[in-house]
Formats: sequence, structure tokens, C-alpha cells
Amino acid sequence: MTPSNQHNHEEVRTEANFILKVVDQCIKAGLLEEAKGHLDKARIIDPTNAYIYAFQERIAFLKEETAKRNVAVSNRGAREGAARARLEEDRRRAELERLKKEADQQKQREEWQQKKLEAEKRHEDESLGAAAHPIQESVPPSRNVDQTYSIQQETQQKVETIQAQRPTPVATQQNATAPVLQRVPETAPHAEQTQKTTDQAHDMYKRVLMLAWADGAVSPEEQSQLRDLRTTLRITTEEHTKLDLEAKEESYAHAFTLVWTSGMNAKERSAVINELRYKYQISPEAHSRIESKVLVEFGEHQDKPMLYVIDDDENTLGMIVRVLEGGGFTVQAYNTSDEALTGLKVDIPSLIISDINLETSTIGGFSFYEKVRQLHHLSLVPFIFLSGMTDEGMVRYGKGLGADDYLTKPFSGDMLIDTIKGKLKRYKQMKHN
Repeated sequence: MTPSNQHNHEEVRTEANFILKVVDQCIKAGLLEEAKGHLDKARIIDPTNAYIYAFQERIAFLKEETAKRNVAVSNRGAREGAARARLEEDRRRAELERLKKEADQQKQREEWQQKKLEAEKRHEDESLGAAAHPIQESVPPSRNVDQTYSIQQETQQKVETIQAQRPTPVATQQNATAPVLQRVPETAPHAEQTQKTTDQAHDMYKRVLMLAWADGAVSPEEQSQLRDLRTTLRITTEEHTKLDLEAKEESYAHAFTLVWTSGMNAKERSAVINELRYKYQISPEAHSRIESKVLVEFGEHQDKPMLYVIDDDENTLGMIVRVLEGGGFTVQAYNTSDEALTGLKVDIPSLIISDINLETSTIGGFSFYEKVRQLHHLSLVPFIFLSGMTDEGMVRYGKGLGADDYLTKPFSGDMLIDTIKGKLKRYKQMKHN
């Protein structure tokens, strides 16, 4: 490039960077459409400027988030409207019930008043009738002999019935239960034999489950055979659930061990293990438990920090993995942010390192960072950006998002290790505080 061309290139870059600063200010002010217009001008002036595409990605992400918020607000408005309608309906129903209750009470008062008047009238009529006729003493009729005998016989039968229903005395109960207590030792061998038979059935069923899960999935034909076997061995649904979980996790542990001892590099190992976790339907808790057990068996230190590294350049990724593993870290390596984001939904690494320009990913470094921070369990995990760009504005922009640090390529292995150790030390102090 001639000095004249170089001078023109610098002028173009300077003019484009000035526009990009305006774009940055518009984004911060929430003027996304205006920012997009300025960005289009910068693209015309300097179409090779990598920062333009970073800002373009940023604007697209913010628009998507704005659209989501608008939908959420609209949905919230609809829910609030529905809630108000339900509240109004409840109030109307309560008012109707109140009016009905008052009407019922008024009716009851009127009926009571009417009955009171009728009773007073009857009392008045009876008083007038008693005054007109002399009072006659009421003498109860006498019972004959047969009636008296019948009453005595009925009473005796009731007494006998009550005595028969009384509980047996304590002494009698003890005597009655004594033979039963003596027979208990005779039934113990039978109980032991029953338990032994149950254990054998469980062992047999679990062995069949292990065979079914050997390839990481249970086919419909195998499910049908297992149902028939459950009927034959009298395996309950609860027992099947427990044994199936045990067989699945043991099969996954075996596959995990084979992968860990296969000699794969960190990137290949991460990809295969993630695939196995999905295939065997292993929960994050179960994976952590199995991973810890396998690493202990093979002498791996459990206090090793686990790092996530994302870079679409194979050579750079391999170099970083070698440096970090040599520095005493466990590494999960990925070529795309999409794969890393899938793993991060269940993993909690000690630190995340990501390149900014991830051309083979659907989301770039800045958007990846924001999606990571939206995961509650990763909100405080240290995050370091890597980039070959040296522009101070982009460094400031990356840190402005909240990233913990920013390393510019090329960097030395010692610088990378020292930076990571410093961030981990600070992160550990924050957790203890």
C-alpha cells in the first residue's frame, strides 16, 4: 500500500470510527433505528470495518429484546384486563349473593313473625276454652299383667345384648394372643424367603434394563418386552422407576468412563459427553455426581477449576486448551457459542472465555455474553473476551457490557493463566463475602 493509499485508508477508518461513536451513543439512548441509520452510513464508508458488524449484531439483539418486552407488556395488559373482568364478575356475584341473603333473612323474619302471631292466637283461644270448662285431672291408664311381663322380658334381652358387646377383659385378651406370639418365629423364615425372591426379581429386571440402556435408548420393542417382564416378575411401577433410573445412570457412567479414557482432546470430549447426557436423559445433578466419581477413580483432582472456552479458530482453541490444561485447569472447549450455550444451561463453570467474532455461530460474542448473564446460575461467573481487534472503543464497549476482562490476540500463555487466576481469586472472595 502506497503512503497515499495508506493515508486515505486512515482517513476512511477515522471517519467510520467517528460515526460508530455516534452509533454507540444512540444505542445507549435507546434510539435503535437512528443507530441503524448511522451504521448504514459507516458501512458505505468503510465496508471492511469489523466493528460495524459487531454493532449490527448488538442492535439486532436489542431489537429482539425490545420486541420480547413489548409482547410481555401486551400479554401482561391482557392478563390484567382479564383479571379486572374476573374481579368485576366476582364483585357482581358477591353483590347478588348478598341481596339474596338479605331477602332470605327478611323472608325468615316475616315467617317467624307470622308463626308468633298464630301461636299467640292459639294461646288466646285455649285460654278462653279453659275458662268455659272445668279442669279434669289426668290419670294415666293402668297396665295389665301381660304388658308388664313383656316389658321385663324386653329389658332383659337388652342387658344381655350389651354384655355380649363389652370388650373382653385384659387377662382374657392376653391369653388369646399368647398362641399367636408363639407362632411368630415360625413365620420369620417365610418372610426371609419372600424378601430373597423379591431381591432376585429386582436383580434380574435391572440386568435386562442395563441391556436395554446399553446403546443409550430403549426401543419400543424393548419397552414392550419390559412391560411383559414386569408383569411376570410382579414389579410395581415405583420399583420400575427406581430400577430404571439406576440402570440408566450406571450405563451413562460406563459410557462417560470410556470417553474420558479414550484420549480425545478437550473439544471432542466435551461434544461427546454433551451428546451422551442428552441421549441418556441425565439430569445436571446426576451428571455432576457421576463425573466426580469417575474423576476420583482416575486420580483427577476435584479442586481443579473447570473453564469454558469458545473460539471458532481450531488452532487458537487448541493452543488455549493446551495452555489451560497445563496450568492445572479442566477445560470444556467449543467452536460455536450455540454448543457452549447448550452446555451452560446445566453446567456452572468457574470461568468463561469467549472470542468476540464467532463467524460459525448464530450469535456473536457480545450477544453470547448477554445470554449467559440471563442464566441466573451464571450471573456472577467471571467472563473474559478474546479478540484480534485492538480498537480501544471495542475494548471499552466489551467491558461496558459487564465483562470482567478483555485480552487482545496474540497473548502469551503466562498472561492468560495470570489473568484467569486473578479473576478466580476475586470471584472466590466475592462468594465468601
